[in-house]
Amino acid sequence: MTRSSLSFPFSFLFYLEIVSRVAASGPVPFAAKWSDLTFGPDGPWPAIEVTLGVDQSIALYPGREFQSFLLTSDYCNGNTTCPATKARLYNKAQAQVDNTGSTGQIQFAPGPNFMSGLDVAGDDAQSWIDNMDLGGVTVPNVSLALLSSSYAVYPGGTWYPLSVGCLGIGAPSTVNQTFTTGYGPAINASLVPGWLNAEDQIPSNSFAMHIGSVNPPMPGSLYFGGYDQNRIVGDILTETDDYTKAIPLKDIAITVVDGSSPWDFQSQDGLLAANNASISSAGLKVSVDGCSPYLTLPKSTCDAIADHLPVKYNEDLGLYIWQQDDPKYSQVVSSASTLDFTFLGGSNTQRVTISVPFRHLNLTLTEPLVNSDEQYFPCYTGATSGYTLGRAFLQDAFVGANWDSKTWWLAQAPGPNIPSAQIITLAEGDTEIQSSKNDWKESWSGSWKALTPQDIAGSQAVSPPTLTPTSNPTASPSPQPSSGLSTGAAAGIGVGVGVAGLAAIAALAFFFLRRRKANINAKELDAGTSNGASYPPHETQAGPYNAQNGDPRHGYYAPVKAPGTSTSPNISEPYSHSPNSMDPSVYNQHYGSQYPQQYNQQYPGGLVQPYAQHYSAELPTGYQTTELPATGVYNTPGNSEPPLNRQASPNPSHELPSSTH
Repeated sequence: MTRSSLSFPFSFLFYLEIVSRVAASGPVPFAAKWSDLTFGPDGPWPAIEVTLGVDQSIALYPGREFQSFLLTSDYCNGNTTCPATKARLYNKAQAQVDNTGSTGQIQFAPGPNFMSGLDVAGDDAQSWIDNMDLGGVTVPNVSLALLSSSYAVYPGGTWYPLSVGCLGIGAPSTVNQTFTTGYGPAINASLVPGWLNAEDQIPSNSFAMHIGSVNPPMPGSLYFGGYDQNRIVGDILTETDDYTKAIPLKDIAITVVDGSSPWDFQSQDGLLAANNASISSAGLKVSVDGCSPYLTLPKSTCDAIADHLPVKYNEDLGLYIWQQDDPKYSQVVSSASTLDFTFLGGSNTQRVTISVPFRHLNLTLTEPLVNSDEQYFPCYTGATSGYTLGRAFLQDAFVGANWDSKTWWLAQAPGPNIPSAQIITLAEGDTEIQSSKNDWKESWSGSWKALTPQDIAGSQAVSPPTLTPTSNPTASPSPQPSSGLSTGAAAGIGVGVGVAGLAAIAALAFFFLRRRKANINAKELDAGTSNGASYPPHETQAGPYNAQNGDPRHGYYAPVKAPGTSTSPNISEPYSHSPNSMDPSVYNQHYGSQYPQQYNQQYPGGLVQPYAQHYSAELPTGYQTTELPATGVYNTPGNSEPPLNRQASPNPSHELPSSTH
């Protein structure tokens, strides 16, 4: 028997072994990549790092439903001192040159207010589509909203520039968003977990998040398709529908967990409704929002908490400044004491408490919010669009959602002593998750100080232990399956895997036999002589349209501290620029000749579809077409009105349209 005749069975058995292993494992949860930097003039905060288009690396706070909101290179107008340059800005002109980004002729224009708990005012965002790499997996045609002139509005009437956009993490029962266009069939824009699940990249359309903290250092955790069980401690609050919907907050309390108390009590509850008869015994409805920075609560509540703290209220910012010359300051922010938030479950009998140590409530204000750095307590009183628990709260809370089953969860997250990740797979129908057996108090050991009576009596500053920042905990090598899988579901999965395995085996056998007959010149393939379009290697473009230098030619406004009055230090004055003066070498062509259009489908008026659409005009079978908020807006012409007059307003109202799914 010749050598060639022996090669088939051995090679075929080798292929079978590989296929069987792949079929048995199936899709696994995917971890998003966290940036090595920290961001924000009111944190600092951790953020997710993504790559848009070819090589536009941008940091985003995770936590929004539906579209991801990005700050564009128009926003800073080339000013390197602009707060948003640290997280980097999205250059849509570069994306068009790279043939990855486009408006897609989408008519819907989202409002600028992309977060709850802090007003954002300015021009509407622009709907956009581009590819997004989250650290190893690229999602095509992601639904984006571009902000070029939006500002955070504070109680004193001052508008401050934003610093970071927000990453969309899915939506209930939604794979992608369907938008109508002005010229052709509807366009589907991808939502990250929906697309990953539809393409069998992850086990379910879901996310799980604990953002961690900068001080003391705790690495963040964001998974799609599963969750890290070691990021959950104690009881779990289970809710339905949107994770950003308002839920009942029953009470807020101050508790000393260990050591002597810096107050004349060990525990003080009743702070939520103190001095406010309008807050009933049922509590207050609050939202959880990773895009929002503060604990946005009634002023009566913030004042009741502040009565026990060495802080001073800043009326212009609606925040409380720590008085660092008061000995009580270092005692409180170093102590083993917490601010406790007690929530009511759906039955109004289940109560879940999430504790935020005061170590995490000693945050830093920097420019442009203040002229020199100040430590502050993040209770915010400027709410006009709903009470919200933002990143200050999420430093110590786990939040996750299974969009397929329209279920979401809120639970206590651990302290800095986080064990190695234990990844649990979320199946499509799962409505329950399991917490770890870890001890929460022990997770804070070495990161706070159990005060002594001498610490309380003395006038010297008390210092907490110092920790060294660590990298993300190493994940367990094999994600564990969800514990809620029924026998029938397991059997169905087994049958599905078997069928998929047989199909893969048949395909490999066909490929193997066909390969023996084919005579392919490998050198020609390596040289790129196929019939497909050939693209030159991408190099970062030099000059004004480099995504890294953030120097656009077509922006209308630069960020200003108080539009119409004075400007923030090192922030340029607003200016207008005529679109007619744009560089014709860039703007008078749709795409460069070296980036041929891949699809030649013609629309009325001779327009060519402006981006490579992954989905057809209709959603795949089994997926529900999702209408976005304010459906009637889709079919309206684009906004041709001039930018609004952005004068400071004491109570601007900018609410997002209501959502329908």
